[in-house]
Amino acid sequence: MTRRLGITIVGMVIAALVLAGVGTLALAGVSDREAAEQELIEQSEALSALLRELTFTTPADAGRGNVRQRLRDVARTISVEGIGIVILPRSGGAPLGGLPVGLEAEDFDLEAIRRGETISGAKDTLIWAAASSVNQAGVSQMLVLTRERDPIFLPIFRWWALASIITVGLAVALTLRLSRRLTAPIRDTANTASRIAAGDLSARAKPSSRAGDEVEQLIESINTMASTLDRSRALERQFLLSVSHDLRTPLTSIRGYGEALADGAVDDAVYVGTIIEGEAKRLERLVGDLLLLARLESTGFEYHLATVDLPPLVEAATTGVRHEAEQRSVAITVRTPDEPTRIRADPDRYSQVIGNLVGNALRFASETVLVTVWAADGWIHLSVADDGPGISEADLPHVFERLYVAKNNPATKESGSGLGLAIVRELTEGMGGLVVARRSSFGGAEFVVSFPPAS
Repeated sequence: MTRRLGITIVGMVIAALVLAGVGTLALAGVSDREAAEQELIEQSEALSALLRELTFTTPADAGRGNVRQRLRDVARTISVEGIGIVILPRSGGAPLGGLPVGLEAEDFDLEAIRRGETISGAKDTLIWAAASSVNQAGVSQMLVLTRERDPIFLPIFRWWALASIITVGLAVALTLRLSRRLTAPIRDTANTASRIAAGDLSARAKPSSRAGDEVEQLIESINTMASTLDRSRALERQFLLSVSHDLRTPLTSIRGYGEALADGAVDDAVYVGTIIEGEAKRLERLVGDLLLLARLESTGFEYHLATVDLPPLVEAATTGVRHEAEQRSVAITVRTPDEPTRIRADPDRYSQVIGNLVGNALRFASETVLVTVWAADGWIHLSVADDGPGISEADLPHVFERLYVAKNNPATKESGSGLGLAIVRELTEGMGGLVVARRSSFGGAEFVVSFPPAS
């Protein structure tokens, strides 16, 4: 990248210098030609005033005496290289006299000269100017002055070449410094990404205020990705440990009671059988939750959506857990609106959401679990709140993660699989709804499931 950046910048500098040089030479040539023509015009008009004082009617008269010598002396003082005088016949015929070397009569607008105008032009490398005058004898005369173009291109080219070499040298030096400054954070970020890919999730790219906004965003994204992967690995490790613990505990109980039965050391076989059955059901729930989560995260899981009226569905779903609530001395209160409140959802899966939320609330509630249905802000909401110890602000964003262990984990009446809330989120979002966790109005936790109303 450093090489490509350097070549690009130096190439742009050279291209700019070439364009500037060509443009400068062209403008200098045009400007020099215009200045030379203007100077020759002024000089030809001054010499024409001198010719008006002379009287001759033929080219021989124009060359007699000291006329040409006087003109040549004047021409030398004004740096004119060629000078010529011609007579313009009154009949309109061809001009009579000698023109400077390199010019012909066809190069001049003789009608303009006869009208008394001063004209100028260029032919090859020769610049010329012609002025008209009428002498004392009434004869029209044309004075022509010529000059070779100044060799300005060679000096300008030398200075341009010298300036270009210095500019390109400075551009190379600045490019090397700038490219190293810009690419150093990118190289560091690439090395960090390689370390992360190799499994070192503690690697972080160093922020650099000199790198620019885009590179800063790249560094921040790489570091955020590393932090997320590190946290995901920690959650995965925690998940495996939690599942192992949840599997080991009932298995140990079943094995212990099974060995006792086999050894004949149990007096009450019915009691032992009840315990083994309970532990087996606990294992069955855990395995079922794991399988359900795996199915929910796959693309092949299907929902059978239908228009559902929430009040009767909520009543039916909470009826199944009221016996458990009575055993825990917890009252379940359901508040639903009188009018129909319909959403599009899978009735069985929505009932599972209610069951998981109410079951979770029963584990933490002291006396009351409140289930409420209402419509607001274009959504149909279902909330399950309890009067338990609640959830800390630090744990609220993570309660729907599977087997998340809260930093301030309150004592519960019993441990569940730790997957119920993760299943609630997967089911709710899979059916097109939203679920959030917050503190309830009477101190405990509250979970709100929201769906758009059915059309």
